[in-house]
Amino acid sequence: MPVSRVKSWLMFVAVSFGWNRPFFNTAKRAARASGKPLLNVGCKAVYTSECDVNLDIVPRRVPRFVQGDIQDLHMFRDKQFGAVFASHVLEHVEDPDKALSELRRVAEGVFIISPLPLWPWTYLHPEHRWLFWGSRKLCRYHNPFRLLSRQSRRV
Repeated sequence: MPVSRVKSWLMFVAVSFGWNRPFFNTAKRAARASGKPLLNVGCKAVYTSECDVNLDIVPRRVPRFVQGDIQDLHMFRDKQFGAVFASHVLEHVEDPDKALSELRRVAEGVFIISPLPLWPWTYLHPEHRWLFWGSRKLCRYHNPFRLLSRQSRRV
Protein backbone atom coordinates (compact mmCIF):
# COMPACT_ATOMS: atom_id res chain seq x y z
CA MET A 1 0.00 0.00 0.00
CA PRO A 2 1.47 3.41 -0.95
CA VAL A 3 2.55 5.72 1.89
CA SER A 4 -0.06 8.37 0.95
CA ARG A 5 -2.84 5.76 1.29
CA VAL A 6 -1.52 4.68 4.69
CA LYS A 7 -1.42 8.32 5.85
CA SER A 8 -4.97 8.87 4.53
CA TRP A 9 -6.22 5.75 6.33
CA LEU A 10 -4.53 6.74 9.60
CA MET A 11 -6.00 10.24 9.31
CA PHE A 12 -9.46 8.74 8.71
CA VAL A 13 -9.17 6.52 11.79
CA ALA A 14 -7.90 9.41 13.95
CA VAL A 15 -10.72 11.72 12.91
CA SER A 16 -13.28 8.91 13.37
CA PHE A 17 -12.39 8.83 17.05
CA GLY A 18 -12.40 12.59 17.50
CA TRP A 19 -8.65 13.14 17.24
CA ASN A 20 -8.86 16.14 14.92
CA ARG A 21 -5.44 17.63 15.71
CA PRO A 22 -3.45 15.66 13.07
CA PHE A 23 -5.96 16.67 10.39
CA PHE A 24 -5.89 20.31 11.52
CA ASN A 25 -2.08 20.25 11.45
CA THR A 26 -2.19 18.98 7.86
CA ALA A 27 -4.43 21.90 6.88
CA LYS A 28 -2.16 24.33 8.70
CA ARG A 29 0.95 22.96 6.94
CA ALA A 30 -0.79 23.24 3.56
CA ALA A 31 -1.65 26.89 4.22
CA ARG A 32 1.88 27.71 5.40
CA ALA A 33 3.44 25.92 2.39
CA SER A 34 1.33 28.04 0.03
CA GLY A 35 2.34 31.25 1.84
CA LYS A 36 -1.33 32.13 2.28
CA PRO A 37 -3.50 32.35 5.42
CA LEU A 38 -5.50 29.54 7.03
CA LEU A 39 -9.29 29.94 7.30
CA ASN A 40 -11.14 28.15 10.14
CA VAL A 41 -14.84 27.80 9.28
CA GLY A 42 -17.45 27.08 11.94
CA CYS A 43 -14.80 27.94 14.44
CA LYS A 44 -16.45 27.97 17.88
CA ALA A 45 -13.32 28.03 20.05
CA VAL A 46 -11.31 25.20 18.51
CA TYR A 47 -7.89 26.06 17.03
CA THR A 48 -8.86 29.74 16.79
CA SER A 49 -5.56 31.06 18.15
CA GLU A 50 -3.67 29.11 15.48
CA CYS A 51 -5.73 30.32 12.50
CA ASP A 52 -5.32 33.50 10.51
CA VAL A 53 -9.07 34.02 10.03
CA ASN A 54 -11.94 32.46 11.99
CA LEU A 55 -15.43 32.45 10.46
CA ASP A 56 -18.78 31.44 11.88
CA ILE A 57 -22.41 32.36 11.29
CA VAL A 58 -22.83 32.98 15.04
CA PRO A 59 -20.83 35.84 16.62
CA ARG A 60 -17.86 34.48 18.57
CA ARG A 61 -15.30 36.01 20.90
CA VAL A 62 -12.25 34.58 19.18
CA PRO A 63 -9.19 36.19 17.56
CA ARG A 64 -9.45 37.52 14.00
CA PHE A 65 -13.17 36.73 13.74
CA VAL A 66 -15.34 37.34 10.69
CA GLN A 67 -19.07 36.68 10.84
CA GLY A 68 -20.41 35.03 7.71
CA ASP A 69 -22.25 32.16 6.11
CA ILE A 70 -20.21 29.31 4.63
CA GLN A 71 -22.66 29.22 1.71
CA ASP A 72 -21.80 32.81 0.72
CA LEU A 73 -18.18 33.85 1.24
CA HIS A 74 -18.42 36.98 -0.93
CA MET A 75 -16.15 38.85 1.49
CA PHE A 76 -13.17 36.76 0.36
CA ARG A 77 -11.33 36.76 -2.98
CA ASP A 78 -10.76 33.67 -5.12
CA LYS A 79 -7.92 31.54 -3.69
CA GLN A 80 -7.29 34.06 -0.91
CA PHE A 81 -6.46 31.25 1.52
CA GLY A 82 -3.89 28.49 1.32
CA ALA A 83 -6.27 26.15 3.12
CA VAL A 84 -9.62 26.08 4.85
CA PHE A 85 -10.40 23.85 7.84
CA ALA A 86 -14.09 23.04 8.39
CA SER A 87 -14.82 20.68 11.26
CA HIS A 88 -18.41 19.55 11.85
CA VAL A 89 -19.96 22.27 9.71
CA LEU A 90 -21.34 20.84 6.45
CA GLU A 91 -23.92 18.62 8.13
CA HIS A 92 -25.59 21.78 9.52
CA VAL A 93 -26.01 23.88 6.36
CA GLU A 94 -28.98 24.02 4.03
CA ASP A 95 -26.94 23.55 0.85
CA PRO A 96 -23.63 21.70 1.41
CA ASP A 97 -22.85 21.66 -2.33
CA LYS A 98 -22.94 25.44 -2.44
CA ALA A 99 -20.83 25.61 0.73
CA LEU A 100 -18.22 23.25 -0.76
CA SER A 101 -18.15 25.28 -3.95
CA GLU A 102 -17.49 28.46 -1.94
CA LEU A 103 -14.75 26.77 0.10
CA ARG A 104 -13.05 25.56 -3.07
CA ARG A 105 -13.32 29.04 -4.54
CA VAL A 106 -11.63 30.85 -1.63
CA ALA A 107 -8.97 28.25 -0.73
CA GLU A 108 -6.36 26.18 -2.50
CA GLY A 109 -6.88 23.24 -0.12
CA VAL A 110 -10.12 22.25 1.61
CA PHE A 111 -9.97 20.09 4.75
CA ILE A 112 -13.34 18.88 6.02
CA ILE A 113 -14.35 16.75 8.98
CA SER A 114 -17.92 15.53 9.31
CA PRO A 115 -19.40 13.03 11.76
CA LEU A 116 -19.53 9.47 10.48
CA PRO A 117 -22.88 7.70 10.07
CA LEU A 118 -21.41 4.93 12.25
CA TRP A 119 -21.77 7.01 15.43
CA PRO A 120 -25.15 7.53 17.15
CA TRP A 121 -24.59 11.24 17.83
CA THR A 122 -24.62 11.78 14.06
CA TYR A 123 -28.31 10.90 14.12
CA LEU A 124 -29.17 12.27 17.54
CA HIS A 125 -27.87 15.82 17.11
CA PRO A 126 -30.95 18.03 16.65
CA GLU A 127 -29.24 20.40 14.18
CA HIS A 128 -27.85 17.85 11.70
CA ARG A 129 -29.45 17.98 8.25
CA TRP A 130 -27.13 15.79 6.16
CA LEU A 131 -25.24 12.52 6.38
CA PHE A 132 -21.74 12.33 4.92
CA TRP A 133 -19.11 9.69 4.42
CA GLY A 134 -15.98 11.81 4.46
CA SER A 135 -16.75 14.68 2.09
CA ARG A 136 -19.23 12.57 0.09
CA LYS A 137 -22.84 13.55 0.73
CA LEU A 138 -24.94 10.45 1.33
CA CYS A 139 -28.40 11.90 1.89
CA ARG A 140 -30.51 14.59 3.49
CA TYR A 141 -31.48 13.54 6.98
CA HIS A 142 -34.87 14.53 8.35
CA ASN A 143 -33.92 14.38 11.97
CA PRO A 144 -36.93 13.76 14.27
CA PHE A 145 -34.95 15.25 17.16
CA ARG A 146 -34.80 18.59 15.30
CA LEU A 147 -38.60 18.71 15.31
CA LEU A 148 -38.70 17.91 19.02
CA SER A 149 -36.13 20.58 19.84
CA ARG A 150 -38.10 23.19 17.87
CA GLN A 151 -41.30 22.31 19.72
CA SER A 152 -39.61 22.54 23.10
CA ARG A 153 -38.31 26.04 22.25
CA ARG A 154 -41.88 27.25 21.61
CA VAL A 155 -43.07 26.20 25.06
